[in-house]
Formats: sequence, C-alpha cells, structure tokens
Amino acid sequence: MSNYEQQAQNSPSLRRRRLGVTLRRYREEALVSREVAGQTLDCSESKISRIENGDVRVNQRDLYSLLDLYGIEDCDVRAELRQLARQGGERGGWWVKYNNEVAGSFRRFIELETVATSIKRVAVTAVPGILQTREYARAIIEATAIDLTGDAIDRKVEMRVERQQLLTRSEPPENLVVIDEAALCRAVGGRDIMLAQLRWLREAADMRNVRIQVLPFAAGAHQAMPGSFAIMRFLPPDPDVVYSEGFAGEVTLDDPHDLATATLVFDRLAADALSPELSVAHLDRVIARF
Repeated sequence: MSNYEQQAQNSPSLRRRRLGVTLRRYREEALVSREVAGQTLDCSESKISRIENGDVRVNQRDLYSLLDLYGIEDCDVRAELRQLARQGGERGGWWVKYNNEVAGSFRRFIELETVATSIKRVAVTAVPGILQTREYARAIIEATAIDLTGDAIDRKVEMRVERQQLLTRSEPPENLVVIDEAALCRAVGGRDIMLAQLRWLREAADMRNVRIQVLPFAAGAHQAMPGSFAIMRFLPPDPDVVYSEGFAGEVTLDDPHDLATATLVFDRLAADALSPELSVAHLDRVIARF
C-alpha cells in the first residue's frame, strides 16, 4: 500500500462524518431537538448541526454530555465514539502541506474524495479538476483566482496535480463524469493548451475507472446549468455526500433530500448525454477540429 493510500484511510474528515451521523441518529431516536442539545453544551443549534455534519471536531467532554443526554450508556459504544472523536481531531493526509490553498468546504471535499469508492461528477464550464492537465489547471486558476500571487498559483497547481494520484492508485474510486460540451469548446489557455487537455481527456476515457460522457448542445437547457457538482459514495456505514460549486463558493451537503435530488439530476444528465463510446468519438472530432 502506498503512502498516499495509507493517508487516505486515516481521513479525519471521514471520522468526523461517521461520528456526526451516529450522533444525529442517536439524537433523533431520543427525540431531542438540536436546540436542547445546544443548551446542554451551552452552544448554538448551528454548532450541533456542524458537529452532525462532520464540519467541526467534538471534544471528549461534549461527546459524553451528548451521549448522556441521548441515553447511550453502553461502554463499548462510548469508547468507539471517543476513538472516532479523537481521530476526527487529528491532522493528516497528503493535503496538509497545502493548508493555505485549501479551506472550508473544499478541504472537506478533498479529504472525502480521497476515501470515496465512487464519484459522480458533472462539469458545466470547465474540465473537472481531477482530469485537468497542469497547463490547463494553471490557466483556470489564473483566470479565476485573480487575487493570488505567482507562488500561490504555483502551489494551487501542484496541489491539483498531486490530487490526481487518486486516478492511478491500486484501488481507485469509480469516476463517472458528465461534461457539458461547452467545456470542450472553450479554448482555455489558448489552442495548444486546450488541445493537450482534450488529448489527455481522450486518454483518461480509456482508464478502467473512468467513464466520460459528453452532454451535447442539442440537449438544450439542463438542471446543472447553475453549477458543477459531485456525488461521493463511501463504504457503509458512511452516507453519500454532494459537493456543489458556484460563484459564491463551495457547499457540501449530506441531507437525504439533497442527495436524492442530485442523484436524480445526474441520472437525467447521463441519460441525455452521449454514451461513453459516442463521447469518445465526439472527443476525437473536437480534437481533429483543433
């Protein structure tokens, strides 16, 4: 097992999510509101929500206070959750050295992406980061992160390239990608950079763990036009997560309704998109035109 994969298995974010999901289930089974749970910890309802979403760590004192409130007395269960809480507070993973480049929801996405078993991606305006060449990534970052210096841009590019180890590790997640045709026609970085990007996308389509479908202009308006998103699936008992991108920033969602809606949208887009085989032929035609 590579060092990358070892770090992936120790994701603090995944441990926090697992703990949060469990605490939410116990709270609901005990018919306790977030307001009451917040009063017990002398905190706001929003903090309880962040704990249950895996956004923040839980110290041992607060954990035991919640378990007491929910009536969880089993010593083995309490010890297991205490271990999850401890692991959720640790720092680890290949992304740690890029602390200044990743924050908030995107950090959580990176951590969860590393341990997902399957990822369904919809890319509307650009090739998804996991499939970008170095030069294409730099052109995208320079165009969108206008307040960054040269060194900061370099680090963001390196982070994006290192993240792509996800595709070639010994047990990579399944990547199901729907790309709007508009993303293939926009000459990001100029002709040469875009041509190299298209050729790499064509190569990636032959990977055993990558399925690329092109959503043609002929499909017309669609439900993902407001922004790209990704649905990440994990081994049980961890629930799926939706990561959505937009001009205002990134949002991570794990509410069952949000998951059901995102899954329905992805399935509709995949049905309207060209098949993987026809998508490869389409990429060949786009490359030939360049």
